[in-house]
Amino acid sequence: MFKRISAIIGIIILAALYITALAAALTGSPAAGKIFIASIMCTVFIPVMIHMLLMMNNARKGKSWMDEPYSYREKKDKNDH
Repeated sequence: MFKRISAIIGIIILAALYITALAAALTGSPAAGKIFIASIMCTVFIPVMIHMLLMMNNARKGKSWMDEPYSYREKKDKNDH
């Protein structure tokens, strides 16, 4: 559940950044270029931060921080054996 919530929050933040950049560009704001660059940078930064958050959550649960943080892969592996 924590993984799904963090992913949804990341999607909402990225969508809000893109909408803000589009609105700034359409209104002719002088800050539109800076907002667009910030959107592009956050496109990389936010997913990386979510992944690190999931790795820290694994470590908090007692798993290795290198364990797979995505539950759908764990379920697939358990079904294969």
